[in-house]
Amino acid sequence: MSIFLSSIRLIRILNCLLAAASVWLGAYMTWLTPDYLAPSLASLAMFLLCAAANVFNDLVDLDSDRINHPHRVLVNGEIAPRTALWLSISAASLALLISIFVNLELFILILLMAAMLAAYNLYLKRLPIAGNITVALLSGLTFIAGGMAIEPSWIGHLPGPLIPAVMAFLIHLVREILKDTEDIEGDARYGVRTLPQLIGRSKAAMAALILFALFVIVTCLPVFLGWFGRAYQIIAIYVVDLPVLALMILIWGNPTQKMLKAGSLSLKFAMILGVIALALA
Repeated sequence: MSIFLSSIRLIRILNCLLAAASVWLGAYMTWLTPDYLAPSLASLAMFLLCAAANVFNDLVDLDSDRINHPHRVLVNGEIAPRTALWLSISAASLALLISIFVNLELFILILLMAAMLAAYNLYLKRLPIAGNITVALLSGLTFIAGGMAIEPSWIGHLPGPLIPAVMAFLIHLVREILKDTEDIEGDARYGVRTLPQLIGRSKAAMAALILFALFVIVTCLPVFLGWFGRAYQIIAIYVVDLPVLALMILIWGNPTQKMLKAGSLSLKFAMILGVIALALA
């Protein structure tokens, strides 16, 4: 039982569930008539791919996590690295297998995302901003995967999955910059070059604030264009945008470890609330 619970922590199940929910939302924003089988398979494939990526990330970051995240599963020895490697490979392989039964386009997308995740963990994450953009792009593609599971030719239609994909890209990019700022000491020690190391904490926090301000503009556009209703407006703008924007301004003025952690956590909850807002849109 303890190994099972450790595995749940290792794959970061909340992130995996959010990725699966994003696929469902992308499908929901694409279909003309309800379709449940294809989105179910696509969301399961995305859950597994996210799990594989999170496990592989912890394997690659094992040394730096001894400083940045000393309570993680692999650092504590709760699961052996070899076991974690097989878990990652198995989850990624199963994700690819499941996607074949949806359509060829989704299989190609999942394969591309798997390659991007491997490139990120093995190389891109050590480059300033390139790794952040890769993670943000991958998060946006989860919504595209949902639309692709329904009908690949419809994913560019507005309003549709392209809207949450852009939103996800921006908010994940903000969170990645905050996380890099929080982990600046451990990353520097193990040769991981990040934006905060190049420009400093304060300027990195400013960059995150500017990007979040752009995110706020993007979330407001569907309301101004009359695409989304009152429920979306209340959750997205008044519950998410304005409070988090205020917190981002505070972080810019005082980018301490405590403030950065609060910002990263608030953005994770903002992602969950954003999915709910779009589902009610």
